[in-house]
Amino acid sequence: MGSAGGEADEAPVHRVRIGHDFEIGRFEVTQAQWETAMLDPHAKAGAVRTTPEGATVGGNPSHFKGASLPVESVSWDDIHVFMARLNARDRDHTYRLPTEAEWEYACNDDAAGLSVRAWFKENSGDSTQPVGGKQPNARGLYDTLGNVAEWVQDWYGHDYYAESPALDPQGPASGSYRVFRGGSWLDPAKYCRITARNFEFPVSRLHNVGFRVVRILR
Repeated sequence: MGSAGGEADEAPVHRVRIGHDFEIGRFEVTQAQWETAMLDPHAKAGAVRTTPEGATVGGNPSHFKGASLPVESVSWDDIHVFMARLNARDRDHTYRLPTEAEWEYACNDDAAGLSVRAWFKENSGDSTQPVGGKQPNARGLYDTLGNVAEWVQDWYGHDYYAESPALDPQGPASGSYRVFRGGSWLDPAKYCRITARNFEFPVSRLHNVGFRVVRILR
């Protein structure tokens, strides 16, 4: 993990091992998927869904509308309401965000040619694009770079890589910010890098940040 030539929080380069199997979504979660999971057919008129912190969760909060577009403008906290609904529907699996280590492992790709694999500032038309419209990475995942950046599970720690455990790192035990990775339609190409790390408050909703899902057997 990490980069010797990136920002300070990408150093040092270090080796970690993921000691478990996991599945990760080939695509970023779409608005159609978000709406399906968040729909409550038994809700009373005027009922409002909220996060544990009391933030309102909309049916489709995205700034750019379209069923096949990635959902965005969802906070880290909002996503955990979505995950709770998936987990309630499927008793055989646990759904969650990937850790930084899982994300970097799944999204790592040495292939050249960012423009054929990613939507970024120079080619996005200043908007998200339907998922899967570019070529996949070496592991068969789409839009790992660009389109929307992706929330991960970890708290952000500027110097965490210097103290990261070698087996299944989970990020700092606490913090003020959560991490998102991969760059987005809003970012210049130089920021759409596998090792680049970004962070925001877990209640923040950004129209260039979405997510993809990890699934593991219970």
